[in-house]
Amino acid sequence: MQLVGVRATHAWLDTRMRVTGYQPITSASAWASSGIKLGNAVNTVVQHFQLKPPSIIEITDESLKRIQNSIAQQNQGGGGSSSGHGRDEPPPDYNSLGGEEEGVEAEMCHMPIPAVPASFPELDNMSRAEMQELLDDDDKFNAFVENMSAVTTLNDLKESIFKGNVETAETNLKREEEVRSLHAEVSALQDSLKEKVEVFRELEARQAELCAPPDRRTVIKKLTQAKKEAFDESEELASIWVDDGEMDIDEFVEKFLERRTVHHIRAAKIERLNATM
Repeated sequence: MQLVGVRATHAWLDTRMRVTGYQPITSASAWASSGIKLGNAVNTVVQHFQLKPPSIIEITDESLKRIQNSIAQQNQGGGGSSSGHGRDEPPPDYNSLGGEEEGVEAEMCHMPIPAVPASFPELDNMSRAEMQELLDDDDKFNAFVENMSAVTTLNDLKESIFKGNVETAETNLKREEEVRSLHAEVSALQDSLKEKVEVFRELEARQAELCAPPDRRTVIKKLTQAKKEAFDESEELASIWVDDGEMDIDEFVEKFLERRTVHHIRAAKIERLNATM
């Protein structure tokens, strides 16, 4: 952020008129960690300069010089127009400068706007005939208006603002590739985040289902099915031993008792659950 068109001294300005006293913009890391939007940062700096104006050493921009001289002459001639921004007036309210797009151009908001002139010196010494001649000739009238001090001041102001806009646009264009790259990166991260959020929600729903207290009827139904499976397995072992006789008696007894024990444990659990319903 830089003050343009003047040389001045202020606690927040260095010798190159760059704003270095505002802590959030003292470095790239400070700016990244501040979480402040660009428009809000510019708004804060402008308000600070309004409340504690820099000491102007020299106006370096020719357009600003002419504007300042024109305003001074008008204030002296008209006793200080109420339309101008005098030193005794409070600073304007910059709280309305909220958007980033407005914030980028907010550095130009300190530029004084010429007051509407109370009189036109170019017309004071003209006769009625000369004025009528101007009114009758459009080309002469337009040329006369273009050369009036009030009009030239506005044109100089317009040119100065246009120049500032062009410089800002050129700076933005130089960073276009970087911004596009960052935009693509952010888009990819957003897509990845969306996918991960969907997976998380599925797992969260599954966790809630598993952690929820089971329905007693469902448990009894599953235990009944498992009890029958254990019984059928033990019966199948007995049939194989009786029909084939190839299995050793000790091995048969061990396996048969194992399956029958599971069968009776499951039957006992079913009986206990039915008793508590």
